Amino acid sequence: MTVPSTPPAPSEADHLLIKKYLIYTLILDVLEQDIDSIRQVALHMPEVYILRLSKLQSEVTVSLTSLRSDMRTRGIRVYEESKQKEGIEALYLCRGYRRRLFLLWTFAKTEVKKEMSAYLGIDLSAGSER
Repeated sequence: MTVPSTPPAPSEADHLLIKKYLIYTLILDVLEQDIDSIRQVALHMPEVYILRLSKLQSEVTVSLTSLRSDMRTRGIRVYEESKQKEGIEALYLCRGYRRRLFLLWTFAKTEVKKEMSAYLGIDLSAGSER
């Protein structure tokens, strides 16, 4: 008689997928807010900025779709997200294990800047393009 195997416990790689998932969703929120802000400001060519940010939204959405596929393959599902005063929280199932990830806003903001900079080909530390 074979003993049913227990699914592997969540790993650091699984945890990093959830972190990246939260960062990508925050990037999409930031981009949407920025596009709305640009529409409200009197610029000479707002459509140029909006088009660039919209293209960035599409790139992030493709990455998020791929990430979600990886999550499904690994048996990970986020079942609750909430933004709180101190940060953002995700409750998720990972192969039957319930887990929680909480990111402080200061950390999340830094990660969003890093990821957005990478998408734009900007090195924040040098203040110039790569």
